[in-house]
Amino acid sequence: MMQKDGEKQGRFMFVNLDDYIPQDHLLRAIRKSIDFSFIYDKVSHLYSEVGRPSIDPVLLIKMLLLGYLYGIPSERRLEEEVRLNLAYRWFLGMDMGDAAPDHSTFSQNRRRRFKKSGIFQGLFDHIVSLCIDKGLVTGEVIVTDSTHVKASASKSKVEKIIVKKTPSAYLLELEKEAQRLEAELQAGREESGQKKRRKKTNPKERKVVTEVISKSTTDPDAGLMKRPGKPTGFYYLGHTSIDPKHGIITDIHVTPGNINDQQPYIERLKIQEEKFPFKIKKVGADRGYDYAEVHYGLERLDIEGYISPFKRVSNHESIDKREFSYDTTTDMYICPEGKCLKFTHIYRGKGNRVNKIYSARSENCKNCPRRKECFGGKARHRIISRPLFQEVFESNNNRSETLEYKRIQRLRRIWCEGTFGTLKQRHNLRSTYRRGIENVQEQCLMSALAMNIKRMVKALR
Repeated sequence: MMQKDGEKQGRFMFVNLDDYIPQDHLLRAIRKSIDFSFIYDKVSHLYSEVGRPSIDPVLLIKMLLLGYLYGIPSERRLEEEVRLNLAYRWFLGMDMGDAAPDHSTFSQNRRRRFKKSGIFQGLFDHIVSLCIDKGLVTGEVIVTDSTHVKASASKSKVEKIIVKKTPSAYLLELEKEAQRLEAELQAGREESGQKKRRKKTNPKERKVVTEVISKSTTDPDAGLMKRPGKPTGFYYLGHTSIDPKHGIITDIHVTPGNINDQQPYIERLKIQEEKFPFKIKKVGADRGYDYAEVHYGLERLDIEGYISPFKRVSNHESIDKREFSYDTTTDMYICPEGKCLKFTHIYRGKGNRVNKIYSARSENCKNCPRRKECFGGKARHRIISRPLFQEVFESNNNRSETLEYKRIQRLRRIWCEGTFGTLKQRHNLRSTYRRGIENVQEQCLMSALAMNIKRMVKALR
């Protein structure tokens, strides 16, 4: 016999939301693993002791987190989802009769209360610390790469501006070492009765460089990215460090899209070691980080770098300088014919390059059987240019031949590339939703936070 259900919408019921949430639900695992009450301490200084009661900050942050956990980019839609989804209400501690916070609440808190507060960085760091306490992060190996995030800016709305580039700490150290070597050379010439060598460049003129860049008028913080194999336009870069034990993101830092990967790298490693109770022993990165500044910085931090070497090709046809052996004791090159090339002077080239120049004696090269293939018929002798701190390059190149290099590079490809794909596909990092680097930093931190929480609860199950 057919039965028709009657009207039930007006029925009075007592509902326990816990009965409706499956035992294997992600939100149940998160709620079991993380006590979100730490948020109260993080934001207490942002609230007044008088006035109207605010929306519970824990509810507010957890609701934002839901948007990143489930890939809900719109806060209007997030409000609607919380109103309809029982699991979301249960996770937020809301009853059936509680109204979901209005979408405008997020923008007002972001603009008035959370701006420049560092609250989102504090939330991210707390979860990383929790992962360290649970043994999910060792910090011994860190793999790094950057991902581009499309800015909300048109390529047609551009203005040209001139910016000044001040030298980094590495460049200052480079110039200091160059001046020390020049002083030693001059002292040696004076002892032997030689004349002072004429300086070809003035180091003081190279300390401040101006550059013309394209700036967006709609989002001035974004940078115009022009990289081989990458889309052209205004983007941000999320420089991301990952511990490969369980794929926990230990740091994510946002810069404009026109910043090279290596520029913030060493500083971000320092910040991680200062912030968290671990010591980084090894790092892995792609060839975009194969710069003297990076290798020198890693050496100063006592970190072994396993970075993909960039293939540098000589711009002239001659015997490759790799056929010359370098004697570290005497600071000289030995040519294939057994003749010495001594260090003669410092050369400052374009792009703040500082090279040591090694020259052979003309009489040694005059009757050499390999003269023509070595440096041609017009020059008088062979010259070799060696960048300052070249030994850090050579150490990295030697490590790139080891099995450990292959292991770390494999971990980098798995975790970095896999993480970036997941962040963009599922956790709201395909493009920016608000303008300004502070807002994009919040977006990247919350996206990485969602990823860390999912990986943490998976590892603890």
